[in-house]
Amino acid sequence: MFFLCVSLSFTALEVECLSSDGQALLSLLSAADPYYKKSSPVLSSWNPSNPTPCSWQGITCSPQERVISLSIPDTFLNLSSLPSDLSSLSSLQLLNLSSTNISGSIPPSFGSLTQLRLLDLSSNSLSGPIPSELGKLTLLQFLFLNSNRLTGAIPQQLANLSSLQLGLLTNLTTFGAAATGLSGVIPPTFGNLINLQTLALYDTEVFGSIPSELGLCSELRNLYLHMNKLTGSIPPELGKLQKLTSMLLWGNSLSGSIPPELSNCSSLVVLDVSANDLSGEIPGDLGKLDVLEQLHLSDNALTGSIPWRLSNCTSLIALQLDKNQLSGPIPGQIGELKNLQSFFLWGNSVSGTIPPEFGNCTELYALDLSRNKLTGSIPEEVFGLKKLSKLLLLGNSLTGELPRSVARCQSLVRLRLGENQLSGQIPKEIGQLQNLVFLDLYMNHFSGGLPPEIGNISVLELLDVHNNYITGNIPSQLGALVNLEQLDLSRNSFTGEIPWSFGNFSYLNKLILNNNLLTGAIPKSIRNLQKITLLDLSFNSFSGPIPPEIGYLTSLTISLDLKANRFIGEIPETMSGLTQLQSLDLSSNLLYGRISVLSVLTSLTFLNVSCNNFSGPIPVTPFFHTLTMNSFVENPHLCQSLDGSTCSSRLMRRNGLKSAKTIALVAVILISVTMAVVATWIIVARNHKYVIEKSGMPSSSTEEDFSYPWTFIPFQKLNFSIENILNCLRDENVIGKGCSGVVYKAEMPNGELVAVKKLWRTKKDEEPIDSFAAEIQILGHIRHRNIVKLLGYCSNKSVKLLLYNFIPNGNLQQLLQNNRNLDWETRYKIAVGSAQGLAYLHHDCLPTILHRDVKCNNILLDSKYEAYLADFGLAKLMNSPNYQQAMSRVAGSYGYIAPGKCLLNFLITVFNQDCFPVIWFLTKYGYTVNITEKSDVYSYGVVLLEILSGRSAVEPQIGDGLHIVEWVKKKMGSFEPAVSVLDPKLQGLPDQLVQEMLQTLGIAMFCVNSSPAERPTMKEVVALLMEVKSPPEESGKTSQPLIKQSSNQS
Repeated sequence: MFFLCVSLSFTALEVECLSSDGQALLSLLSAADPYYKKSSPVLSSWNPSNPTPCSWQGITCSPQERVISLSIPDTFLNLSSLPSDLSSLSSLQLLNLSSTNISGSIPPSFGSLTQLRLLDLSSNSLSGPIPSELGKLTLLQFLFLNSNRLTGAIPQQLANLSSLQLGLLTNLTTFGAAATGLSGVIPPTFGNLINLQTLALYDTEVFGSIPSELGLCSELRNLYLHMNKLTGSIPPELGKLQKLTSMLLWGNSLSGSIPPELSNCSSLVVLDVSANDLSGEIPGDLGKLDVLEQLHLSDNALTGSIPWRLSNCTSLIALQLDKNQLSGPIPGQIGELKNLQSFFLWGNSVSGTIPPEFGNCTELYALDLSRNKLTGSIPEEVFGLKKLSKLLLLGNSLTGELPRSVARCQSLVRLRLGENQLSGQIPKEIGQLQNLVFLDLYMNHFSGGLPPEIGNISVLELLDVHNNYITGNIPSQLGALVNLEQLDLSRNSFTGEIPWSFGNFSYLNKLILNNNLLTGAIPKSIRNLQKITLLDLSFNSFSGPIPPEIGYLTSLTISLDLKANRFIGEIPETMSGLTQLQSLDLSSNLLYGRISVLSVLTSLTFLNVSCNNFSGPIPVTPFFHTLTMNSFVENPHLCQSLDGSTCSSRLMRRNGLKSAKTIALVAVILISVTMAVVATWIIVARNHKYVIEKSGMPSSSTEEDFSYPWTFIPFQKLNFSIENILNCLRDENVIGKGCSGVVYKAEMPNGELVAVKKLWRTKKDEEPIDSFAAEIQILGHIRHRNIVKLLGYCSNKSVKLLLYNFIPNGNLQQLLQNNRNLDWETRYKIAVGSAQGLAYLHHDCLPTILHRDVKCNNILLDSKYEAYLADFGLAKLMNSPNYQQAMSRVAGSYGYIAPGKCLLNFLITVFNQDCFPVIWFLTKYGYTVNITEKSDVYSYGVVLLEILSGRSAVEPQIGDGLHIVEWVKKKMGSFEPAVSVLDPKLQGLPDQLVQEMLQTLGIAMFCVNSSPAERPTMKEVVALLMEVKSPPEESGKTSQPLIKQSSNQS
């Protein structure tokens, strides 16, 4: 103990001997992470026994031994806040704490460091506003605050020349606050920063217009305002900045035309105004910028022709004009740009031929003229470019043959010529392109055989020649393409067998051979395709059994399509290993035996086994319950079963029911007799065999007819055509399949992503609710931030397409199943957004609209987890002429249908939630169910329970086979705490957040009340949810997950 006291006293004495600047620095050292303090070579040199800190690493002193520089970037301090003691370093001129893992706010006391020339706090986790006290730093030249979490507006004081209290910042040369949460407008007083050389305010929340006063910053070299929310026009006054070298304004919402005055910025090297809403023509005066190296004008609405005077920009390296509305020819003067390396013009309406003068651009490595209206042949001069790496000419009207001179361009990595009218044979010389990675020749008029020499391109990753007129056998030499990832030979006239060498494709993920004349068996070497995700062999003449080797392709996730071949035999047991497969089509073959092996494919969303000779019971699983009879038609010995293993001996006849008891029961049901009689029928039905009636099924649909005429009706201005849509309806673009149709991800020529839903065809002699007409009638005029926007629809005599905004982040069910760290804030945001969308349908639309299928699958999410209601396939106007018919149909999805005093729920209860025979019976015999807004409310309540619990409405882990509502009620009625209902990942949070979740749980139980009259309206639900959130300052204490809630529900 004595030794410890002496040591402590000695240490205190040492610190007292240290200069005041050194003691201020020790406050930084004492707050640093203890572990890194010892291991850091910088911090370990800070010895308190030194009389001054001048020998410490990162410290520079003046001759008077005052600290003038503290620079320790990339040193892991792990500070929860910046010590205010640092403000006592009154001689400090340079403070660099970038990338040191500091959180907290910027101390206002830093405003007293009046000698500072450079302040760099970038790349930390600082939050809160920028203190206005920094306006006192009159000598500051460099201010770097970028890559933090700062919020609030930019202080006017930073540039207020008239503020005597805060002083001046006229010496500031660099202001960087990029990649922060700063908001507000750019202060016009920034024009007073006469020495400012760099203004970096990119990737923030800054909005408003660009102040014209920035034109007064005559020393400005770099103007970085990209990735903000700026609006208005580009000020012509910026043309006064003759020293400006970089102007980056991309990624805003700027409108109007490009000011010709920018041509006065004679020092400009980079001009990037892409990804805005600019219109008008490209000013020809920009050709005066003779030192300009990069001109980026893409993704705007620019019109007119390409000015030939741009050829005067002889220093130009990159010219990007893509995704505009430019027209006219490409000027031949483009060949005068000898330094040009990249030229992007795709997604315009440029016409005429490709200028052979491109051959003079000897530095060119990327040329993209896709999605225009170019005609004529590909000039051979292009293939003389020794540095050309990427040549993309997709989606034009180019004709003629692909010249053999293509082999001269040995630098080619990507050659994409699809969607043209090129003809003749594919030249064998193409096999000499040893650097080629992508070869796209699809949708042309190529004929003859596929050159075996292509097998020499050892680095090739994509080969796509679909939709041509290619004949002959598939060359076995293609098996040498060991790096191939995608091979599409579909829609040609290939004959013969699949080469055994295809087993060498160890990296292949998509093999598409459909619509050819291929024969023989599938080679067993296919087992080696261990990365395959999509295999399409449909519409050929393959024969023999399905090889068991297919069952070992466990990477198959997207689709396995074997339809319309001559496969014979049973489904191999090994196919039970395809547990990740989403789509399986075995229709129109000669297969027989049972389909029970398919019951374990739990990831399936689409299945078709129609037009075979299968027999035995249809598996009893939730997925099989969702399938329509179209999936099983033309299998006369398939039957419906209650237990999935046996069928009743009393089969249904084709034109009636064999059982007289069942006929009598139907009559009883139709006149709505007592539930006791219904129960008697159910007892009989438990032992009754449901066999798919051939005469009662829609006939097997043939391949869709995409012929003209087409009707294309947009609900807003669209910059693409029906041809653009049809070109995207390819298997590799499928992103989902459901009971209403198949959904494609389609990229339009202007770069816009669209979700295209192709509806399944229905029987011609059946008149169900027309889901297509219902969606068009309702969705075409709906505009709400939480409802997927319908852009338009297309139809011909047999195909119906709905065009939606593409929502990129999947659906709520996927998020709940896959995201292990989904926090309460995100869940609450999704809950409120989906409720607001549903409330809009119920209360703000005239007449009222019902969703009728609210479930997690139909709540889509964008990259910021904003919720969007989707899939209105059963929606119907409540007071439309067909209201009674619409409301009389079974609607909703299993697990989300509200309980009520009706036959539907009684049957589901007696059948232990086995809905398939129930839905079959109700649909066939016209039983009616009343659907109201309160049905949607109940379904939303189920969704809310799923959000809170992380469980699905119906899933194996819910104990005793209970539906989630019953499971929650059982939990609430027991002695378990209410928080036991919550997702375990949400437990242990601060008390206030737990109370918010429990309050939301109460709202959910309010929604799933068994009595529709007792349920709230969606407008009330939104109001209740908005009341849940409390101010942030009230959520500080930590909770133990032991909160008990009464079992009585309001």
